[in-house]
Amino acid sequence: MFQNKYSISFKITATYIIISALWILFSDYLVNGFISDPEILIEIEVLKGWFFVVITALVLHQLISRNSVLLSRSEEQLQKKNEEIMTTYEELLASEEELKQQFDELLYREEKINRRNECLYALHEASLTLMQGFMVDDLLKIVVRKMMEISGAQFGYIYLLNEKDNSMTAKVIEGFELDQIQERVKKGEGIIGKVWESGNVVIIPRYQEWESRLRDSAYNLLKAGIGIPLKAEGKVIGVFSMNYTVDHVFDKEELQMLESFAELTSISLGNFLLYEALQKSQRRNQRLIDALPDSIYLFDSSRIVQSYKDGKEFNSKVDQEEKSGQKLEAFLMMENPQILVEKIQQALLTEKIQFFEYQYQEMKIIRYHEVRIIAINANEIIAIVRDITQRKDMEGKLQYYALHDRMTGVYNRVYFEEKLQELDRYCQSSIGIVVCDIDGLKLVNDTFGHQAGDELLISAATIIKECFLGVAEVARVGGDEFAVIVHNASNLDIGEICQCIRRRIREFREINTKIPLSISIGFSVKAYPKQSIADVFKVADDNMYREKLHSSQSIRSSIVKTLSKALEVRDFVDDGHTDRLEILVVKLAEAIGVESSRLPNLRLLGRFHDIGKVGIPDQILFKSSRLSDDEFVIMRRHCEIGYRMAQSSGELLPIADWILKHQEWWNGQGYPLGIKNEEIPLACRILAIADAFDAMTNDRPYRKAMKHEEAIAELERCAGTQFDPNLVPLFKQIVDAESGKLKEESYVIQF
Repeated sequence: MFQNKYSISFKITATYIIISALWILFSDYLVNGFISDPEILIEIEVLKGWFFVVITALVLHQLISRNSVLLSRSEEQLQKKNEEIMTTYEELLASEEELKQQFDELLYREEKINRRNECLYALHEASLTLMQGFMVDDLLKIVVRKMMEISGAQFGYIYLLNEKDNSMTAKVIEGFELDQIQERVKKGEGIIGKVWESGNVVIIPRYQEWESRLRDSAYNLLKAGIGIPLKAEGKVIGVFSMNYTVDHVFDKEELQMLESFAELTSISLGNFLLYEALQKSQRRNQRLIDALPDSIYLFDSSRIVQSYKDGKEFNSKVDQEEKSGQKLEAFLMMENPQILVEKIQQALLTEKIQFFEYQYQEMKIIRYHEVRIIAINANEIIAIVRDITQRKDMEGKLQYYALHDRMTGVYNRVYFEEKLQELDRYCQSSIGIVVCDIDGLKLVNDTFGHQAGDELLISAATIIKECFLGVAEVARVGGDEFAVIVHNASNLDIGEICQCIRRRIREFREINTKIPLSISIGFSVKAYPKQSIADVFKVADDNMYREKLHSSQSIRSSIVKTLSKALEVRDFVDDGHTDRLEILVVKLAEAIGVESSRLPNLRLLGRFHDIGKVGIPDQILFKSSRLSDDEFVIMRRHCEIGYRMAQSSGELLPIADWILKHQEWWNGQGYPLGIKNEEIPLACRILAIADAFDAMTNDRPYRKAMKHEEAIAELERCAGTQFDPNLVPLFKQIVDAESGKLKEESYVIQF
């Protein structure tokens, strides 16, 4: 191309020189030959110059145009050749790149095949380890080490689920020491926790930038990590994880390889857990079998016992040497094995558990056994034998107590009502019903406690049963009420029996003076066959309540008097306490202008204010040392007990409210209501001062008597707190004035 350019330039230049030289020579010769005038020559020279320029321009234009066309054609041809050369060059480069890619791909495939072979070999080794029965810990270590070796990881772990504390616990650690890492991981913590939480593979390419990473110093070197769940029955039971101290990219092949190892590990762990569960179940079942009180026998269709386990409550009587080859009935000591044969046949036919019971006599004791027959197959049958003697006895007791009162042993209301319905159905005549109600049982319960009330109930039931022995059915139909059904009886006969009950009660009260027993009795006899037995019972009940109403006041008064006698024995009245207290209370009441009509009630209060103490245990009432907090709580109950007792007595009813409030203090710190000042009845305020003075100036089990001056000083000290401050000065004057008189009247006040 360059040579061509130079050739054209040379031709144009040479042509231009030749034409120019010829024009100059010819034109000068021609002009000089025809024209001699100088001016004309000058003009002709100018014209000649311009003519030369025009001619030269046309020639140059023609030459340049023709050569430009040739040059353009040459350049186009040259461009085409260059393009062909570049295309060929690019094709060569592409072929080179393709060859390089093919070579790289061959290298990658070779590396992939090598890694797959390593993976398959590792899987093969792990499978052999699993088949050879290695311990699961050994297998897990092999898996972790192989995977670290193949994947190039620096650290590897397997964490297993600990259901007790709901955490993942390190089982296998490679690369770290156990004390360098977090041994337990909660759900959501680090790679392990995230895999556990999601149940999926977790890949962390930039570990140090990950927000959920573990912060312990041991993890500062890590740059990448992966965690794969280990599952059994769809549930995450562990996590397999690896970490890298260099950047690491996980390709599809590597992930498949890791997941294959994780699957193998999951199978191994699942089998181990199943085996462990099976072993645990077998141990548990064996312990259950050993703990069962039942005897268990394995026998064939001919009833020959193959093996057995004696129960704790039932041992077969077959001799040790004769046990093998014996039939089942010999072990069970059955006299008639026919039912056993039938139940075995039914178990084999229906494949359902068969039950039956039998009994036998052992040392004059009837024993009961329950037998369950279970057919495993046509020639393996199990018999489970349980001694149910205690259950039979209990059933008998339950049947007894279903119809009997547990405390008294007589029939209960259920039996009584069923019996009434039965009598109504058969329309029997000459049926009598007696109703007995214990008087004041609630008062006894409130005073002496329910145990004393129960003893009174038992005593009453015993008297009633003995009086009706052999002629009637006695039932307890209420808390304090008994009913008696008498067959073939007349009004005269039943009346005599009722008199017998009253006589026995009097005899009982003469012997047992501590707790009074009184029973109200009413009865009725069926007058004609069509009369409803319910009507007979109602008439008897009405008669009983009529007697109770008629004698209720005298009965309650008798009970209260009996209790007051008990109080005299228990509350230091043998030294004249109540007599002195009556005098002091009346004197103080008179001094402040209390009406004389109210003085009898004040005397009653002085004598009976502590009647509730009959319900306080002796070990507390007579304790010589200071009472404990619990004992003091029990002692404080005597106000309420006395209040209930007074309400049950017409004689003491007017002072019941005073008995309840006699331990209240002027400042409200008393008991049981915590009232204060004038809220406390005047009688209680008077009694509080007199009772405290007499208590201080006389001996008590827990202290000696105080001197007169000391007692008065104590009253003055407590005025405004425990005692009415307006009454204490008056009481001091009265005691000082009356002390000599009291001595003369032998109501000695100890100073």
